[in-house]
Amino acid sequence: MSACVLIRHGATDMAGRFCGHSDPPLNRTGRIQVERAGSMLPVAPKVIYSSDLLRARQSAAILSAHFAIPVQVRPGLREIGFGQWEGLSWQEIEQRFPVESQAWMEQFPAGVIPDGERYDVFRDRVRQEIEFLSAEAESQSLIAVTHGGFMRTALREVYGISADPAHQLSAVYAATVDLSQLHVGAQ
Repeated sequence: MSACVLIRHGATDMAGRFCGHSDPPLNRTGRIQVERAGSMLPVAPKVIYSSDLLRARQSAAILSAHFAIPVQVRPGLREIGFGQWEGLSWQEIEQRFPVESQAWMEQFPAGVIPDGERYDVFRDRVRQEIEFLSAEAESQSLIAVTHGGFMRTALREVYGISADPAHQLSAVYAATVDLSQLHVGAQ
């Protein structure tokens, strides 16, 4: 397999809030983070895929300019939808949705978010995208610009990495993970 690198988008002004399907732009720091991540990649990709959300598309555009290759948008790479929790901090969620937030924590990651995307649907979407990316990486190196929740779910659900290491690998903006260096663990 050629390099198959997931890159989390750069920072936005919604840091510390549940962003999900919200569509904020990158901020100045986020643009710098993505530029650095692109310059540190060990291999030049032949294709860049991106979530359809603005922060990911802007991150992909920075990488596209760096590598002089086009971006292909894949809505399946988008973050989980947080429904009524979009744009709220965890403290605000606990205050406005005490019963739902407690149930979500007790059932994490499978808890239900009011009007949000169900985790099993999200997990299946992540698996489908990873299958697509893995097949593409059989013939060419690629980058997929996505989101922290997508990355954590792929690492846990497809590659069998436990929650804490999966979180550490995807916690910072513009984090990169080369999936071609991992072995599929959970099916």
